[in-house]
This record gives sequence, structure tokens and C-alpha cells, in this order.
Amino acid sequence: MSIGTSREAELLHKADSTLGEGPVWDHRQQHLFWVDIEGCKLHCHQPAANENQHWEFNEMIGAVVPKADGNLLLALESGLATYDLANNNLIRHEALNNSDPMLRFNDGKCDLNGNFWIGTMHKAFVPGTGNLYRVSPDYKTTLQIRGTTISNGMAWSPDNALFYYIDSPTYNLFGYDFDVATSEISNPKTLFNIPRSYGSADGMTIDKEGMLWIAHWGGGCVRRWDPVSGKVLQTVLVDAPHVTSCCFGGEDLNMLYITTAKSGLNDQESKAAPLSGGLFCIKTEVSGFPVSYFKGK
Repeated sequence: MSIGTSREAELLHKADSTLGEGPVWDHRQQHLFWVDIEGCKLHCHQPAANENQHWEFNEMIGAVVPKADGNLLLALESGLATYDLANNNLIRHEALNNSDPMLRFNDGKCDLNGNFWIGTMHKAFVPGTGNLYRVSPDYKTTLQIRGTTISNGMAWSPDNALFYYIDSPTYNLFGYDFDVATSEISNPKTLFNIPRSYGSADGMTIDKEGMLWIAHWGGGCVRRWDPVSGKVLQTVLVDAPHVTSCCFGGEDLNMLYITTAKSGLNDQESKAAPLSGGLFCIKTEVSGFPVSYFKGK
């Protein structure tokens, strides 16, 4: 399997996150939002001012996505909530309410119709105990994929005909037909298998050429994959072993922002990789797509 060319990402913010995850670029505000799931924090990086902010919560945050109304949708451990940054106000919704202390949310994104896709997982990684859900703008929730373990890496092809999905412990990239009219997925298939020596597949994003940028937990990098051939076209090295996710941002959507984690490292590994938990970035030769906003109130 080809490994392609290799470059190295730069540290942007030494956030020291326990489990940095789910970066999303809000192109209206020109801000990057991301979460520290196990640290119960919401982060914001503002490139123009070179400023970093964070907000602390009393429960885990599995994902954040910007809303069409200017607020943020959070997948809190207890369920979905809207966060009004301007007024520091949290509004809880009657959607995906969770009372199981061993269950949390992991990785979420919006499709072009403004639906929110979010996975659940067991905190002890019990196989097959999670699900992937779709939440419509009226907060109606439908089960999309049953019996997952660690939901990760959702992306839609440039023509929105395919939905890409990762369940990390499988070491596979899955593809589903995506119906734009109904936002339904069907006909699951395995597109390619990832060698275990590469590290497991975590979060991912897609560029305008239809190539997938996949973060590799335990692999210390983001790899650019061709979903058709299953070949690696480029490798972005990251100075942290547990690379969790990535997204395109910046004015021209050609800055790849990369999150990392300290979680899962022992003391010796943590000392050897002191930048783990930081936010990294690299300018790419290709650009990504603007984020789709959640259309719910």
C-alpha cells in the first residue's frame, strides 16, 4: 500500500487536553470550535486575533456543531443542548436524553440538510453497545446504524451521494448510499481496510477532490486516503501519538486543524510526547468544504 508524501504539522495551541476531539470551522465567525471530551471543555481558537478560549462544563461533551441561528449545539453526556456563547446560557433539548452513567456521545456532524448525526459509545468500550443517530432540525431522532462500538469520522462525498463512516475498532472505512432528498442512508459496504500498524481510524474530513483525511489514534499522523483505491496519498505527521480528528478551516479552507489526546498514554509515553492534547495545523494544497450548520432552533 502506497504511503504517499509526508509533511509535519505545527503546534498551534498547547491546550493540554485529555481527549481533544471534533474540530469544526465556523466560516461565518472565522472561529474553530473543538472539545475536550474527558476534560469537559469547549474550546475556541480565533486565528485573526491569535486567541484561545475555553468554557468548562460539569459533564462530558461528545461533539459541538455550529447552528444556523449563531449558537452552538452540544452533545452533552446527558443529551443535546444549545449553548448561547454571548449570554453564557445553556438550553437543554428533549433529544437523546441519557441517564446511563456508562454511556456518552462521540463525534457528530451535520449533513447538507441541516440534520445532526451523532454516535453513542460505552465509556469502557464494550463492543456493539453504541448506535449512530440522526437528529432533524425539529429534534426528531432516528436510529441509523445499530450496534457500533466507537462512532467516528463521518463525511459526505462532494456530490453527497455517499456517506463515509468509521467504527474505529473495525479498522474499516464504510460507505453508505446517501439520499439527499430524505437524508437516509442505505446499502452499507466496506470500502477498504486499514492496516493495524497504521493506528486505528478516528475522526476525518473530506477535501474538494473527494479524498479523505483520516486521523490515526496510535499512529501519530493524519493520512490522506483515496476512498476508491484505498491508497494513502499523503501523510501529515503530528508530534503526538493519539491523533483524534481534523477539519479544514481558515479563510480559504486550506488550513487543516488537527486535535490530539493525552488519554490512553502512560506516564512514560506522556513524558515522551509532551505536546499530546495540543491543537495542531498545517496548510494544505487542497481545500475543504464549508461546514453545514444545524438548522434547529
